Amino acid sequence: MMNLLALETTETKGSVALCVDGEIKDMRLLRDDQRSAQSLSPAIREILNDNHWLPTDVDVVAVATGPGSFTGLRVGITTAKMLAWAWNTKIVGVDSLDAIVETYALTERDRFSNAPGVLSVGMDAQRGDAAVRDYLFHPNKSLAIPLHKRFRIISIKKWLNVSLDLPYGIQPEDLFDKEISFGDLDAIRGILSNMTYSSVWFAGSAFRRIKDVEDKYPNLQYIPCGEDVPNAAGVALSAWRRVKDDSFDDVWSLLPVYSRRAAAEEKALEKGGLTAASKGVDSH
Repeated sequence: MMNLLALETTETKGSVALCVDGEIKDMRLLRDDQRSAQSLSPAIREILNDNHWLPTDVDVVAVATGPGSFTGLRVGITTAKMLAWAWNTKIVGVDSLDAIVETYALTERDRFSNAPGVLSVGMDAQRGDAAVRDYLFHPNKSLAIPLHKRFRIISIKKWLNVSLDLPYGIQPEDLFDKEISFGDLDAIRGILSNMTYSSVWFAGSAFRRIKDVEDKYPNLQYIPCGEDVPNAAGVALSAWRRVKDDSFDDVWSLLPVYSRRAAAEEKALEKGGLTAASKGVDSH
């Protein structure tokens, strides 16, 4: 039996969850009248106590590593690393977008039960932008396959103003070049080449930035985003896939992946004030 504690603090509404062998046992949202730096530790203590878990009962600490906000990610990852070190447990860092997809896979898979479809997930990246990654759902497979190696930052308007021309606009060279579980890349390209716009759904916290979605995008198929997305349950389920493969992170080298550079960094880049080495930093 493997007990997992999951933390999610990428946005303003964080959460914690307990998972046993891939089954979510409990999840709690953090208090919305406090910042995660204040509410995270009390929430961890509360969920452990209420479920009669001791620190020694935790085998793995999982945490969302981004994309996400600067402060939230630092709070979550620092807490997870501190607990993993103090409790002598293993640690797993989870892509925040993967965690969102795991959450939706529990409730929205019926949308893709008859034919393959794409779920395009966008997290709010501030300044009118979204951190976006596309995933392929297949009716015969349990996993959602990421179609890109990492997220991309684009304006929310550009993300949602997808051309209605067919097929759906994912170019072969954009695909994540790795071995995937239900077929080779040629098979994936074949599926995408026949995919229509009606097979694409949009989801994620970027929708919180949009008012009157139905009026502005009448042909858009989207899944409304609740206040608990992303959440720690999705982090736990995504981490569990890594745990089953005996794949863990190093507690000392696990780092946050920010949606973008800080405003001060971007201004310095514009003015040429950063070194060449700094310019190569990939938003970590």
